[in-house]
Amino acid sequence: MQPPDDRIAKRLEEIRAREAAADAEPAPADDLGSAVVDRRKGGALRSTVFVIVLIVAAAGLFGLAVTLTRLAGDDFGDAERYGRADVTSCVRHGPITNKGFGYWESCAATITWDGGDTDRATVDAVFTSGDIGSPVRVGDLGTYRTTRELVREDAAYRPWLAWIGYAVGFLAFVPTLVLVLTVREALRRKR
Repeated sequence: MQPPDDRIAKRLEEIRAREAAADAEPAPADDLGSAVVDRRKGGALRSTVFVIVLIVAAAGLFGLAVTLTRLAGDDFGDAERYGRADVTSCVRHGPITNKGFGYWESCAATITWDGGDTDRATVDAVFTSGDIGSPVRVGDLGTYRTTRELVREDAAYRPWLAWIGYAVGFLAFVPTLVLVLTVREALRRKR
């Protein structure tokens, strides 16, 4: 039996000989006879473009989902009380906001309810500047957070459009999930 130091020294020589032989060998060739290309070259630019495309896709899908649900409208029959609104002024917003894509107006109105009460409210995406000076029949849907939710009597209610918006919003999670996993992997590799 050989002493342990001789076996270790012999094994180190074998490893060094393999490494020297591997360094001396030419680069492997593919079927066309050209050298194999290092796939990591340009990887940072490609990854950055991929992440930017994912961000734009996710934001675009979320914006489309919000737009579709806004355009779906609300049901006038769901109102708690009814009244007449006199629009006094409007401010235009858009084209890209928290209400989705497109232009919409935030209007101040004085609302006279059928019971005789009067309220002043600023409502988003219900009235237009064309409503200034003419009474509009409205229904009160209650409050959401701190804003009053109103619905026009003459506004179309399209629940199918809201469902399409929900489906698009669900689809927006796919590029968002891929984006999160890609960023997570990139951060893990940097460690």
